[in-house]
Amino acid sequence: MNTNIAAMGEKDIMLIFKAVGADVFPVRDINKASSMLKKIARENYGIIFITETIASKLDSVIKEYAEMVKPSIVVIPGLGEKSNYAIEVLRNAIIKASGTDVF
Repeated sequence: MNTNIAAMGEKDIMLIFKAVGADVFPVRDINKASSMLKKIARENYGIIFITETIASKLDSVIKEYAEMVKPSIVVIPGLGEKSNYAIEVLRNAIIKASGTDVF
């Protein structure tokens, strides 16, 4: 069974994912990003990488998929403004999996 990989975010970061064979979805309009993420999640993607700046604006949509096995949404740092959103998502996943806050 093949599992496809998608990446969603700023165009500059998407070039890296395209180089490794992922399907890329550059976000040009943040207002359309929510519907784009929902569309990608309905397709056969096992992993969806999404940049932190986009993910922080789509937090409620991402949380809808948090309990599902597929797709796994992975928040990655982007090139833009840094926040602690990606770290907090990772921290919560580790606490959920291990019951311990290792940070």
